[in-house]
Amino acid sequence: MQDLIKEQLKKTVGEIHYNGWNNRTTYGYHSYDIGDIHIQGQRNPKMRLDEMRKYVDFKDMYVLDLGCNVGAMLHHLEEIYRGVGLDYDKNCIDAANEISKILGRKRVNFVTADFDKINTPYLNSNPDIIFILSIGSWVKSWKGLYQQCLDTGAKLILETNNDTEGKPQLDFFKEQDCKVELIIDNSNDDCTGNFGRKTYLING
Repeated sequence: MQDLIKEQLKKTVGEIHYNGWNNRTTYGYHSYDIGDIHIQGQRNPKMRLDEMRKYVDFKDMYVLDLGCNVGAMLHHLEEIYRGVGLDYDKNCIDAANEISKILGRKRVNFVTADFDKINTPYLNSNPDIIFILSIGSWVKSWKGLYQQCLDTGAKLILETNNDTEGKPQLDFFKEQDCKVELIIDNSNDDCTGNFGRKTYLING
């Protein structure tokens, strides 16, 4: 099973996209740490989710992940009722769906979407929780996207890439009178040493 997942992850590296994004490390952006599966990527979803669970109960929730990459944040959430991941990288989406099959995650699926070019699908599907993890630096129209997220009434989990780029994003939510709570003050799960990200729980 681990080798099958590795084969999928290898398909997601090597391409630099129009906005400058690319998956680094041998197996791309996400690590896998599920049962006997241990694959090292750039970021560690298990570590991130263990911290998030201190503030958010994911049990039986419908989680929408915007900018999901290969979907490992959702793959590591066995307790959710439903999960949908969106990303503009077709290689990542194809890999994510194949990994769902390998893991037997029948309630989790992934769809290609470019947040700068089309209306974001699934935002009208009544998600309970929306992940907005470090995509504000890559999406030019992030204000419109964030407003769509607020309009759903879901809890939002926002990760900023750094304090400079993060400030206008946080100011946006504060201007909407949202409750903004810092829940993770670093990104120590990143094997490349980029520890400057911060994660916030946002309630509209």
